[in-house]
Amino acid sequence: MARLEGKNILIIIPKDYYDEQELEIPLKKFREEGATVRIASSKLKEAVGMKTGRVMPDLIVVDAMEGITGDSYVTSSKGTRQVLGVFHAVVIIGGRGTRKHVWTDKLVRLLIMDRFRSAMVIAGIGQGVPALGVAGLLENIEVAAPHDKHTLPELDKAAAILVEENLVVHDNIITAVGAEVAEEFAEAIIEAVMKTSKK
Repeated sequence: MARLEGKNILIIIPKDYYDEQELEIPLKKFREEGATVRIASSKLKEAVGMKTGRVMPDLIVVDAMEGITGDSYVTSSKGTRQVLGVFHAVVIIGGRGTRKHVWTDKLVRLLIMDRFRSAMVIAGIGQGVPALGVAGLLENIEVAAPHDKHTLPELDKAAAILVEENLVVHDNIITAVGAEVAEEFAEAIIEAVMKTSKK
């Protein structure tokens, strides 16, 4: 039995210069476990990885928002129902482009906050971790993140507690240092998503 049957996961990547391994390893594991996975970016164009990877996003971030707020409804004889389901997890992938395209994206921030308030899983890996800080979710909690000149000031501003671990799970918030722990990161997300409510 696939562990994520009936669950939806949204992966947010920068429109360019994403980290291939941080994306590909979790993506493969989520799909193997039966999750419906959507990749979102700020532009609906092929994103270029930091090495040779290329990926076409399924939707733009603003459309992922609509999947949550339910702007599209279908009315039938049984009344009105929301078409799109919710995302049980939002995963922010790192890479050089994340600093420029994801950290500053207000829609990403709203999306993360909305899912967090709905008790869903929020995860960041590598350069994706500060995006959670920008959304105000890392205050006074321990996080795993790269110790570099870009990430450190952002985490400092977010009042996060940076620890020497490669992976930290704090309730529904999961942070990881980078691609070297992508397998464990994906596994932690799978276990957390299994506990989320179906709706």
